[in-house]
Amino acid sequence: MSDTLKNNDAFSKALKCPISDGVLSWWSDYRLLKGVIPSMEDLDVFKFPRSLSHLAVFAYDREKDDYVCRLSGEMVNNSHPTNLKNSLLSEVYEQNLADKIKSEWDHVFESKNALCVTAQLDHPVERLYSWRFILPLYNTTGRGKVILSLSVYDYDAAYYHNKYLKKKYCKHELSTDDFAKRRELR
Repeated sequence: MSDTLKNNDAFSKALKCPISDGVLSWWSDYRLLKGVIPSMEDLDVFKFPRSLSHLAVFAYDREKDDYVCRLSGEMVNNSHPTNLKNSLLSEVYEQNLADKIKSEWDHVFESKNALCVTAQLDHPVERLYSWRFILPLYNTTGRGKVILSLSVYDYDAAYYHNKYLKKKYCKHELSTDDFAKRRELR
């Protein structure tokens, strides 16, 4: 991890967050020890009780060339104006944004790295952060693409998202080396 990443407040909070920790540790330990990304069969969400409401699972649908939300925790669902479960990415977001997200998710899956997207709301007084970890998984057959998304908000997302629409985003791709360094820092 570069010094630039270490000095980013939102990214630093994301890496130290107790809600993120269990899921990140599980995914990175699996990736480091086995050399491959985990599959949905390897995922036991009950190992991360603090994270359950922050998780969403999106499976790639080849016929529709889009990701479909298969599971959406309460916190994730409340942060969107529509119910996510069974929705296509292109139904949740405007087409340009859906295409951008899909492209980033495809890249993460191909690289077998994790992605952390941090955001700071454009609030006049407070520093309000959120972060989303994008973790690639295989489906149960070991061939299809699945994205495990972990979203954490430093604020009441349902309230603030309607009032402060502008956000400053920053992306951080995390390799196995980055996760090994994170392990050493714990």
